[in-house]
Amino acid sequence: MMNANENHGVIQQHAIRNTLEHLSGEIQILLQNESLYENRIRELSTNLGVFQTAYSAMEDRLRRQAEEKNELLHELNALKGLEKRVICLLDGDGMIFTQELMSQGQEGGLAAARKLTERVRQFISTSEGFEQYQLWVYLFYNKRGLLETFGRVGLTTVRAKFDDFMMGFNQAAERFIMVDVGGSKEAADAKLKVHLEDNIRLPHTYKIFFGGCHDNGYVHNLRSVVTSSLGHKLILMPGYSDVAIDIKALQLPELRIPELFITTKLVAPSYNVIATGPPPGLPTTPKLTAAQPVCPPTTPPGISYFPGEGQGAVARRGSLPSYKSALQAPLTMSARFNCPTMEPSEGSSESSEASEIPLRLPRLTPPSPPKQRRINHQLPLSKHVPPPCTLFYLAQCRHGPSCKYSHEYILESEHYQELGENAKKTPCKITNEGGDCSFGDECVYGHSCPNGTTCYYLKLGKCKFVAAGMHRQPNN
Repeated sequence: MMNANENHGVIQQHAIRNTLEHLSGEIQILLQNESLYENRIRELSTNLGVFQTAYSAMEDRLRRQAEEKNELLHELNALKGLEKRVICLLDGDGMIFTQELMSQGQEGGLAAARKLTERVRQFISTSEGFEQYQLWVYLFYNKRGLLETFGRVGLTTVRAKFDDFMMGFNQAAERFIMVDVGGSKEAADAKLKVHLEDNIRLPHTYKIFFGGCHDNGYVHNLRSVVTSSLGHKLILMPGYSDVAIDIKALQLPELRIPELFITTKLVAPSYNVIATGPPPGLPTTPKLTAAQPVCPPTTPPGISYFPGEGQGAVARRGSLPSYKSALQAPLTMSARFNCPTMEPSEGSSESSEASEIPLRLPRLTPPSPPKQRRINHQLPLSKHVPPPCTLFYLAQCRHGPSCKYSHEYILESEHYQELGENAKKTPCKITNEGGDCSFGDECVYGHSCPNGTTCYYLKLGKCKFVAAGMHRQPNN
């Protein structure tokens, strides 16, 4: 019999053989499936490459989308800024550019537009912290009135260059608009009031710079804006140093540009004092025709006349006597002109002023100290008692202190304009009698009926303008 040790050895050998056989079977299976596994690995590697490519493409796409999003957000913010409109409304009667700018003509207009743009930009960026907006500038003015004022105060260069200046300002930007509204009373005011009302309530109107602070006539419109809780959109832009009292009481923010606009009113020199010549810009003595029986003035001491010009001679301004010599040798108007008094033309609604030849000679006789009357702005000049003397303020009154019209009013530019407009409604005596007025368009009085062919009194045969051709259309 086998002993226990032998049995144990047999059992171990049997177990080892079984294990080896099992491992041999597994190895055979692995060897048989090797090609299958290799194919699977190659397939997975291929899929991995595809996924990696797709992932890289998606990353690139996401990056491009992020860049496009940032660009769109930037454009959106810019568009939101451009939706904001900043508007400057300027009354050209009180917002007058400086002499230095206007005398440069077109270049001055461009420079004025640049300066205005820059100062508005500085104000907006400082107070509001952004610079994206559209700037619109509307400036309404009375060209004829301004040019007459420039002439009276002696700004001859400005007067000559004004059209070029206006062209330069209008060409500076598409939204810069400088418009002549004509000589109708309050024409510029009406334009500004309408633009203020139309724009202040629009949602894209961010700010309005209002340049009409010299005129209390705007206070009701401005107060209405404030009452409507839109006052935060208003910024005053005074031209003159002094702001109208009622407008100042609104306590709105201000932007002043003294280097762009004059700070004091242009007031023609008073002819209640000794004058050294005719008002600047007005013509001198007209050359009278033979049909006009007006005697030549006696030559005052110290004044020489151009030779060879007869009774149309013009006094040399440089040869005027001094103030002291004028006081020592006073000459009355009757003594200097020594002419018969002209009678007023029939049918004239004006005073005897209309029949006088408006001679532009310097006044040498010092008048007595004037009383200095103030104008009542609620009344037209013709309703004042007594009314201002048209010839005294626009030409030369020969009645002196005995004139039944006043020489004592303190007039401003708009009053001179009103006087001029009223005088044009009265026919020039020379033209109305068929003569040829040498003043031409510069004549104080009218050479044609303001109503033209539509004149009501012409149909009744009662119009004061009786000469041939005085009822043509105004533009003819």
